Amino acid sequence: MYTVDHFVRNFRKDSQVTINLFHKIPPGGMDYRPTAGQRSVLELLRYLSYGPYNAVLKITAGDWNISGPTNAVTQGVPPSDFPQRMAWQADAVERLVRATPITALLNDDFTLPWGETMKKGEALVNYPLKWLAAYRMQLFLYLKSAGAANLATADLWHVPAPAAPKAP
Repeated sequence: MYTVDHFVRNFRKDSQVTINLFHKIPPGGMDYRPTAGQRSVLELLRYLSYGPYNAVLKITAGDWNISGPTNAVTQGVPPSDFPQRMAWQADAVERLVRATPITALLNDDFTLPWGETMKKGEALVNYPLKWLAAYRMQLFLYLKSAGAANLATADLWHVPAPAAPKAP
């Protein structure tokens, strides 16, 4: 059984992996955009730093209209704020999910704007958590295409272990 603790742990890990990718953006990479119709790296970072939280807020509240669109909230946010915004988002998501009664997560139906209905807990996993992972993958691929030669597959899935202190 997937629990709230599992959700929070996975959301935090995905956030940390995404922050690690941010630190690997090559020079000039913020403006990279695969095609004219796609988001730039900067626009993708802005979405990643608020979009999943925004969906968690809407689902836990039971109201998709409780908050505005992510792009309106994040317009003009500088890229240097990304790590702090991701950390804030992970904390805020944990507070929202833990404040929602487990009975509501398991039993309350939530209807998404496109008409699909599911239990709130299922919606949290199927949408904001999966969006975080999917858009993290997109960021990884954008960075590879933008010339981040130092990226390896492990950078997409793992948070690097802290370096061991050097002996005196």
